[in-house]
Amino acid sequence: MAVACQCSAVCAATMVALVLAAAIATLTSVITAQEPPTAGSNCYRKCVPGDRRLCHFTFEVHPYQTMSRACHNCPRNASDCSLPDCVPGDGVQRRIIAINKQMPGPPIQVCEGDTIVVDVKNLLPDGGLTVHWHGLTMLGESAMASNTRARPTWMALRVSRSAPSTSGGSFRYTFYALNPGTTGITPIQVRRVGEGFHRADGVLGAIVIRQPPGKDHATGLYDYDLPQHTMVIHDWLHMPTEDKFVLRHHGGGDDFPESMLINGLGPHQNIAATPTSAAMPYKRFKVSPGARYRFRIINTGILNCPITVHIDEHQLTVIATDGNPVVPTNASSVVVYSGERWDVIVKTENTKVGTFWISFMGGVDCAPSSAHQFALFEYEQVGQFYKTPAYVKQQDGQQEIPDSVLLRHMPPKPVYTEAPPAGVQVNSINSACYDDLICVAGLRSPVPMPEVLRTPRANFTFYLAFEMRQIHNAHFYSRAFYNFESADEDQQIPTPQVNNLSFVGPSTPLLLSGGRYDTRVCSLENPIPGRSCHDDYCECLHMYHVPLGATVEMVFIDEGQHGDENHPIHLHGHHFWVVGMDRPNDVVGAAITRDEVINLDRSGQLMRNFYHPVRKDTVTIPDGGYTVVRFIADNPGYWLMHCHLIFHSAAGMEVVFKVGEVTDIPPSPPGFPSCGNFKYHGL
Repeated sequence: MAVACQCSAVCAATMVALVLAAAIATLTSVITAQEPPTAGSNCYRKCVPGDRRLCHFTFEVHPYQTMSRACHNCPRNASDCSLPDCVPGDGVQRRIIAINKQMPGPPIQVCEGDTIVVDVKNLLPDGGLTVHWHGLTMLGESAMASNTRARPTWMALRVSRSAPSTSGGSFRYTFYALNPGTTGITPIQVRRVGEGFHRADGVLGAIVIRQPPGKDHATGLYDYDLPQHTMVIHDWLHMPTEDKFVLRHHGGGDDFPESMLINGLGPHQNIAATPTSAAMPYKRFKVSPGARYRFRIINTGILNCPITVHIDEHQLTVIATDGNPVVPTNASSVVVYSGERWDVIVKTENTKVGTFWISFMGGVDCAPSSAHQFALFEYEQVGQFYKTPAYVKQQDGQQEIPDSVLLRHMPPKPVYTEAPPAGVQVNSINSACYDDLICVAGLRSPVPMPEVLRTPRANFTFYLAFEMRQIHNAHFYSRAFYNFESADEDQQIPTPQVNNLSFVGPSTPLLLSGGRYDTRVCSLENPIPGRSCHDDYCECLHMYHVPLGATVEMVFIDEGQHGDENHPIHLHGHHFWVVGMDRPNDVVGAAITRDEVINLDRSGQLMRNFYHPVRKDTVTIPDGGYTVVRFIADNPGYWLMHCHLIFHSAAGMEVVFKVGEVTDIPPSPPGFPSCGNFKYHGL
């Protein structure tokens, strides 16, 4: 159903055995290096105008293991858990995929305007790799994806059946650091074709793009912005993610995480199930009294597990989200959904010093397993540590007070709960907007939304229903032998779709297709002939097209028909302004249909705020509610939009958004790898 000027849609979904996602940016300038390369690890510095560097990183992606022999006697000797190449996790051994034998991978800490060069070496025994630089739009210049430096080309995020770096090969990405702040703090997703699960298995990291003093909207609000104050949060499984996915969809298994990690560390909180994990150390974030610290929080999680972050006896001041500034907002806690980044300021006290619990409480699908984690907010001074309630001196020659000593002088750990802590909460789970539960649409930006977007209607409006549908899916069921309808209720696995459609990608990357697709293109407005997708399972290359420069509004809808789900939606290639969010029937289990939301809009009841809304690239939809976003389609290419929960996107909850015409996209660079189906017709 087309609504407003011309409706099309943008969102995407990838069938598990088919293809993985993608997009690219346009190139308007050649990246050249005037200075010799700087080792990436040396690019962290005080940012000053005019100091631009070429920062070179090498990422080797390889199979690895938590609690490997590199960990020696960890956790019995806690210092062994910090040895080179030791990935402790939560103390439970499992196979992982790592970057440079690290999890998270090496951080990228640069200044705005730097040139980033990353050589990705694929040391996996099979399968190709694609890197998604989450949150970096590459607008107006593009990344380099080639085997030589200083060659203009594309950002290599592609819909394809193979990836730029084959097993044993390498791939170079080069791009300008143009998205400052938290926008540049991004999960690094190295995706294997047909899976998309490597982020879940350990291939993730952080990018921080800082600005010179005065350019940052939060200048003057904090004293310290330190690399060691980046929090990478991850829900964690005790088996490879592909195994968990297959067990869920073919064997009736659950989709609940067993644990949670903070910067790759933290004891499994269900000690009864894993007693050897009890001695695992906690991640520590060290501060001094009487200062203001900027903390950067990233949720790289994969499951429906929004995480509530709270520091005992300390207030959080939210100053940015997804790299975009926010008018400072005080809160007791902030909820971080998969793919989101939030920057907060924490002020330390001169009189109330000690060590305090940082709580990371998982909600929704983390609740059945009570998946949560803690870290330590630790005051320190030179040569001595403050403890609560007693003061404990550091022993001679000791690097730091062991957890076994420290925890004896701290209050008991908070008890797991889904309920928000007392006080104001930002970005609450499945809630309407209230004074003490501030939704994203209730925040304000110091930067106004462009005037061209402040109109009653955008050029294009899309109503996109994200729903877990109770239908027979032939990828997971058989009509003849084990159909969906006859299965027990707990064996009926719903299918994640957008507007009753699942995404299937082409065999040839869209960027190399020249606009000729070998897979059926469809949408709600361009249906599959002879199919009733409301009643049957439908799949296609779910794609929509808007002209370059068009203004676009998307109304994301979570119909709330199945469980208490919510879907964090991530758009590649663009950031959007969040102009509305609501849950009309604000009770658990409340439902609303796409048609009902359209009718609310037609009757003027879908409220929009055009006064300084915040800008993001990932936003949740409250269950049984809607979220309204607007943006200018100013970045040509094929851009993916998808639910950031991997089990949802891998099973179909994605859409490709084509911006502009094929002629607006620069040609592929010489020697750029391609792929596609092949049939031999010689016999």
